[in-house]
Amino acid sequence: MTPVLIVCLALPAAADESLPVLIKKLQTGETDMRIAAARAIGNIGVEARPAVPALIEALKNDKEDKVRGYCALALKKLGAEAKEAVPALADALKDKNDEVRCVAADALGAMGEEAKAAVPALAAGLKDKESGPYCAQALSRVGPEAKAAVPQLAAALQDAGVRPYAAQTLGKLGADGLPALTKALDDKNEDVRVNAVLGLRLVGKDAVPALAGAVNDKEVEVRLNAVAALGKLGADAKEATPALAAALKDKSAEVRRHAADALGQIGPDAKDAVPALKAALKDEVEGVARSAEDALRRINP
Repeated sequence: MTPVLIVCLALPAAADESLPVLIKKLQTGETDMRIAAARAIGNIGVEARPAVPALIEALKNDKEDKVRGYCALALKKLGAEAKEAVPALADALKDKNDEVRCVAADALGAMGEEAKAAVPALAAGLKDKESGPYCAQALSRVGPEAKAAVPQLAAALQDAGVRPYAAQTLGKLGADGLPALTKALDDKNEDVRVNAVLGLRLVGKDAVPALAGAVNDKEVEVRLNAVAALGKLGADAKEATPALAAALKDKSAEVRRHAADALGQIGPDAKDAVPALKAALKDEVEGVARSAEDALRRINP
């Protein structure tokens, strides 16, 4: 998900000009020239490092939306090389222009752990209709320091536009995001619960008890994603064997098939499910029976 800046095709080309010339044009040129200079600086790559102070200044003070947007984009391309731009980019999350806010969040994400000082600003930005998804993604790239944003990420699960990204970020935070995702499994909104399961998959082994509980959810999409997530965890999901064995009797054939597949992926540690898998060999749906047969071979190679 990358913010798209509207490109003016009539702008003069400036890519072949020297960096000092481009910096000068960014600082003193007419509107079209400043836009072209900002774009050209962004296309130079890491060699544009000396332009960072000018990019920061224009991001903060230029009156033209496109100039500010392309300055943020140039800083994104520089990544951690432009770490001194973090405060200016954090301030840009409150810019009046939607695209500037989105690109600023994206730029902070590109800086990874170097953007940790922007965590409070990114957390606040989760409420922004336009840039909220970008703020959530940026937080996932900041790393462990983003744990300070867990309360805001948990609240963002109620926003349909930000929800998938917030759940993913909570999952990437591991143990720090686990309580919020586990609590979300009790939400009355099915989509919240589905995304909570998808986030829990990223947590890993520690999420197995929560995922095993989700196998009993009243909605098939939640159950299906839960059994699939447990399968991806392989042998680490062995504690979920009883829940998966019970899921072989689920009213949904897809859930039954994925439950059998998950037990096979767990392997020999799922031996307690052998009786249930043998019973599933007689399932009226051929795909379920085949998955049960395959799981039995994996458990007893």
